[in-house]
This record gives sequence, C-alpha cells and structure tokens, in this order.
Amino acid sequence: MNRWWSHSIHQVSIALSSLGIFLLVSGVMIGWFAPWAGESISFLHIFRTPLSAPGNKIDINAFLGADITALAVIIAVLIGYNASTLQIAGQLLSPVIVRAILLSLAPFLICWSVTTFVALAYFLIPPTLIAQLVQLLLWFAAVVLFMIGYLWNLPWRLSGEHVALWAIRELRNIPINKWESADGYMAVQTGVATAVARADLGTVRSITMAVGSFLASTQDRCGEAANHFDRERYRSLKNLLSGCAQNAASAPNAVAYNLGFIAAGVLLQAVAVGCAYENGRDLFSGLFLTLHSTPERLDPLWTGLRHGLCRKGAHGDPYLLKFWSNHRMWTTDDLRRVQLIAEMLARFHLRCWRELVFNREKNAATADRNSEITPSQHPAISNLEEVNNEAIGMLADLYRDIARYLMQEIVNSSPGNDNSALLNLPQRLLDTIHSLVMQMWPVNEAEEARHSVIKVYDDWRAQMKTSKVKGESQ
Repeated sequence: MNRWWSHSIHQVSIALSSLGIFLLVSGVMIGWFAPWAGESISFLHIFRTPLSAPGNKIDINAFLGADITALAVIIAVLIGYNASTLQIAGQLLSPVIVRAILLSLAPFLICWSVTTFVALAYFLIPPTLIAQLVQLLLWFAAVVLFMIGYLWNLPWRLSGEHVALWAIRELRNIPINKWESADGYMAVQTGVATAVARADLGTVRSITMAVGSFLASTQDRCGEAANHFDRERYRSLKNLLSGCAQNAASAPNAVAYNLGFIAAGVLLQAVAVGCAYENGRDLFSGLFLTLHSTPERLDPLWTGLRHGLCRKGAHGDPYLLKFWSNHRMWTTDDLRRVQLIAEMLARFHLRCWRELVFNREKNAATADRNSEITPSQHPAISNLEEVNNEAIGMLADLYRDIARYLMQEIVNSSPGNDNSALLNLPQRLLDTIHSLVMQMWPVNEAEEARHSVIKVYDDWRAQMKTSKVKGESQ
C-alpha cells in the first residue's frame, strides 16, 4: 500500500469520525441545551415545540423501536464482521495488533452505548419535545459514521505498514535493552515471519522498510553515551533480525533483498550503542544460519544492505546519511563514525564469500562459523573462480554505491544541513573498507581477484574525488 493511498484512507476516516463527533455535539445542543435556553432566548423557542402540538402525528413507540432495532443490527453486523477478520489477522500478524485494533473501536462503542442508553431511557420515559427526537436522529447518524469510519480504516490497520508504525511508536519510547519484552518487538518479528511464509511480499516490504529506517535513525541516548558492550542490547538487535529472517530460505529473492534493509539498520544501531563485532560475537549469525542452505539468497541480501545504506529510495534518505547527520556531535576520531561501520561491512562481505565457498565445497557442517578469520583461513583458498567472481562483484557494487550514490546524496543535501562536515566521510568509509578487505585477503590465493578489486577501488575513488570537489565548491 503506497503512502499516498494510506494518507487518503486516513483523511477519509478522520473526516467521517470528525463529522460523527459534530453530530453528537449537535444532538446534545438541540435535544437538551437549546430547549432549556429557549425559555430565555426567543430564537431558540422553536426547539421547545412539544410532540403533543396539533398536527404532530408521530408514533413515538414505533420511532424508538425502529431506532433501537437498527442500533442492535449495526452492532451485531460489526461484531460478526470483526470476529472473522480479526481472527485471521491474529494468525497472520500478531495478537497484540488485534488488541490495538480493538482499542480503535472505542469511539464507536462509546457512541453506540450512549445512543442506545438514551433511546431506551426515552422508551421508558417518553420525550416531550420534537427536538429530542431530532437528537436521536443525529446520534443514530453519528453511530453510522463512526462505523463506516472504522470499517474504512480497518484494511490499513491490518496492513504491514500499520504493524510497523505501531511497533516503532512503542520501541521508540523504550531503551534497546528492554525491546525484547515489548509487544511491538514481537509484532515486527511475527508480522515479517508470517508474511514471508505466505509469500506476502507487500507486507514484508512495508515492515522491513519502516523498521530498517527506524533502526538507522533512532538514538538510544543511554546506550550511545555508555558506548560499551551490553548483552541485552546485543541480544535485542541480533534476535530482531534473526526472528524476521525465519522462512527466508524458502522465500523469493525479494524477501532476502528486503531483509537487507533491516540488516543495514541493525548494523548501524549496533555500532552506535557499542555492540559491533568483537571477540567472536556476530550479530548476523542467525541470519546466515537461516540462509545457509540457499547461497543464492546472499547476493539479494547484500544488495538490500548496500541499497539501504547508500541509496535514496522508498526508504527515504540513505541510512548512512541519516546516521551521520544524527551524530554530528561525535568527535572526528570516534571509531563509530567510520571505522566500526567499515569493519562490520567488511566482515559481512567476508561472511557472504565464506558461505558461498562452504556451500560449493559441502563442508559447512564442520566449519567454525563464528571464529576469527585470518588470511590462512579465508574461504578463497579453494580458488573457486566462480565464487571469487561473485565476491568481486558484490564488493564492486558496494564501492560504486558509496562513491556514486552516497556521495551524490551528501553533495545534494540541503546547505542548511551543514553538510560540509559530511563530505569527507564517504571517502574515509571507502578507504577503510578497502584497507580491511585487503588485510583479510588470502595470501598467495585469488591474486587475479585481488587485482580486479584494487582496480575497481581506484576507479571509484577517483570519481569520488571529483564529486567531492564539486560539493565543496557549491
């Protein structure tokens, strides 16, 4: 569901609910306030017209009976419709989302309850003024509008976009180390995992785009200030990604691509709060374990990761641009600005390369997946030309995205954002990633691949310098 359509649904629903509130207030004014005020204000005297006036032939009992019956039918139809719809929603999304949707019924239920109560009261104590019957007509119309507004908005509330926004609203208000106990955390995992299982790519895309952007831009002040490893924060980020990746191995490549956006957000958030790779800890082990038997999903995963970090698209500005803009106050020598991001990306690429080789050699079961990797342990020792070419292509794509797209977005960013401090960061990131990749490269193996990567790096670095000069001159 695109944003324009979601916005239109909201506007219509809000308009219907606002009109319903207006009718409720009008009913109170016409039925109760105006007759009382008509005793002293002459132009309001019309609201004191009695039902017993000559010419008034209204059967009050029939009127009230029809009103109460119609109200009973409305609530019965709505409850019956909700019972089946929300039962399915609970299975496909999350029970906590169903609870949130039911809470949105509160305005309708309150309006219906008050209208029914007053109609029953008038049935027992008959009204004396026509204005009071007009009041019931207005309140009945308000009930209908609230019902239509709820039903109109219900498809959006059952969408992946709503699940993501609802979850983000909760997660934003609590520290990362408490995320795992939050309903929103479970709703995201359940929403993505079940959507993947039923190949609902629209829901997967909506949730992953929103959650990835949130992770890249949110700031846990306490965690960032501490800037040291915290197991609870680490587990929250790791399990969020691992939970969303369930069933991804058997899903289309588009699912792996969209999971790359969450992986990009997790990467940046982990760097910010001190949970970057260290001492064998690997944030992405659960993700790679899920995709271990399907190496063809690794390239789409890598593509989603670099698109989220470096390109502008449906997810908004590049995650790296958001990340750097939100952390301008960090000192220039803070490792979280470039160094740790580069290490995470280099290790992520290395892990993809390693998985490709292990799957080709059929020896993944005996590999130590989380051990420190040295050049002598690098997967390219088998010198599989096809795998090496895939790894070169993935690395070249990252270099291109940093040099062309990320750099251009920073150059094009508004001057009011004081982007001069950001112009050096893409080049530093590119240089650092390349340096780390060369350090991890296997000794005396894949030399041809090494030279290809160096050439790609030199070409894109030269182009980046040109873009940087243009940016500084603006």
